Amino acid sequence: MGIFKKVLKWIGIIIGAVFVLIVGAGIALMIIVDKPFVEGQMEKQLNRQVRIGDFSGGLFSAVSGFTVSDVKISNFKTPKDLEALKGKPVSDKDIFASMQSFKFKVSIPPLLKKQFVLNELMLYTPQINVVRYKSGAFNFSDLLAPKKMTPEEKAELEKKMKEEAEAAKEKEKEKPQEKSKPLTVDDIPVAINIGSIGMENGNINFTEMASGQKINLYKVTAKVFDIRIDPAKLDKNDNVSLKVFAGIKTVGRSESGAVKSFDIGLDINGHVIPFDKKTRVLNPEVIIKAGSPYGTMTGLQIFNEMMNVEQLTKYCGKFDFLKKDLEWKNGYVSIHYKDNIATLKDGKFANDDFALTFGGKINVASMSLDMNTDMTMAEKHTAKVKSQTSKLAEKAITGKMKDYVKADQIADAAVKPLVNEKGEIYLKYEVKGTAQKPAPKLIHPALGSLADIVKDAGKDIAGAVVDKAADAAKAKAEDKVKKEADKKADKAAKKLKKLF
Repeated sequence: MGIFKKVLKWIGIIIGAVFVLIVGAGIALMIIVDKPFVEGQMEKQLNRQVRIGDFSGGLFSAVSGFTVSDVKISNFKTPKDLEALKGKPVSDKDIFASMQSFKFKVSIPPLLKKQFVLNELMLYTPQINVVRYKSGAFNFSDLLAPKKMTPEEKAELEKKMKEEAEAAKEKEKEKPQEKSKPLTVDDIPVAINIGSIGMENGNINFTEMASGQKINLYKVTAKVFDIRIDPAKLDKNDNVSLKVFAGIKTVGRSESGAVKSFDIGLDINGHVIPFDKKTRVLNPEVIIKAGSPYGTMTGLQIFNEMMNVEQLTKYCGKFDFLKKDLEWKNGYVSIHYKDNIATLKDGKFANDDFALTFGGKINVASMSLDMNTDMTMAEKHTAKVKSQTSKLAEKAITGKMKDYVKADQIADAAVKPLVNEKGEIYLKYEVKGTAQKPAPKLIHPALGSLADIVKDAGKDIAGAVVDKAADAAKAKAEDKVKKEADKKADKAAKKLKKLF
C-alpha cells in the first residue's frame, strides 16, 4: 500500500503541474498573434522549449473554445538554452510533456448571472515524464516555485503583506475569540457547472532516481465531469462525478514497501459529494465502485502474511505451492470514504488457485487496517495440503505410538476442519496492523496442534484395544459356560440312556 500512496501523491502533484501548463498555454492563446509568438510566450512562462503543431482560435475563441494540436514541451531550460534552441524541434529524449491536442471551452454569458460554466478542459493522448531526483525535487518543481520578482515588485509585495498583517491584528483585537473558519459552500461567489476536466488515452511515467524504481500509467482515461455546486440549491447541486480507466505497472522491482511489482488494470466509477448538506462545510464524501479487470502482483505483504500465519504453517506447512505472482480477473470492491476512513464492501477476486472475498476499513491517514477476508482454495490443492500435513504428522508420532498410529490417519483428521462441503480448503482471517506491516489472524477453523491429534488418536486406539480385550474375555467366558453346560447335558443324557 505504501507504493500506492506514493503513486497517488505523485499523480496529484503531476496533475497540478499539467494544469499549470494548460493555464500557461491558455493565457498565451488568449493573446495569440501567430504560432511562433505563442511558443515564445509559453517558453517564457514555463522555462521550457515548446513546439506547437497547430491551433484553432480567433477573436471569438473565448466563446467557441481553443484547440491546440501536437504540443511538445521539453524539460527545464535556461534562457541561454532557449536562445540556442530557437527554430529547432524538441528532442524526443528530452520531452517533459506532449499531447496530441487539448481543448478549452468556457461559456461567457452565464458569468453575468454569477454562474461559472466550463464546458470542456480535456487533454488528448498526453505523454508525461515525471522524474524525482535524489534531492527530493521533481523535474517540474520549478513550475511550482514562486516567480522571481524585481526589487520594486518585492518591495511592493512586502508593503502589501505588512499592511494585511496589521489589518489582521486590528481585526483580532476587535474579535479575539474569532477563529479561522473552515471553507463552506457559502464562500463560493458563483454557482459552478463544469462539463468535463481530465485526460483521454494518456501515458505517464514516474522515475524515482534514489531507488531506481519506475512506474508507468498507461491507457489513462481519467476525468471528473458533471460538476455542479450551487450554494443556493445545495440539496440538488452538490456533485462531482468521476471516471478512471487505466493500467498501472512497475518497471523493474521495488525492494521495499507493501508490494514488489504489479501490473493492474483499474476501472473506477462513482461520485463525490464535496460539501456536507447540513453543515455546508467542505467535507468530501466519496462513493465509488472500483473494479480491476485484470491484475498481476508480486510480493503483496498482506497475502504473504496470510499464507505464513504461524498457527497454520505448524499445522499443515507453508503454502509454497501457490504462485508468487498473485493474478486475477474481474476483481472489484465498493468503496465509501469520509473523514479519512475508507470502508470496503463486497470485495472479490479469484484465479485458478483460490478465490478471495474481503471487506473492512482502512484509515488512509495512518494506513491502519481493520479487515476481514475469506479464502477458498481450489479443490486441486486439498491433496497437497494433506500430503504436507502427513509429513509433519510423521514427526509428531513418537515412541510406541508408531506401532498403532499412522501419519495418513492423522493427516485425514487434521485436514477435516479445514475442508468445506465441496472438499475445498476454506479459511477466514481477521487482518489488523498497517498496510506495511499487516497482522492477519486465522479465525476459522480453530486449530489445535498435530501433537494433540496424535494423542487423541492414541487414546482412541487404546480404548479400542481395551474394548477388544473385554470382548475377547467375555467371549471366552461365554464359551467356557457353554462348554460346562454342554458337558452337563451330555452327562445327563448318558444317565438317562442307562436307565432305559
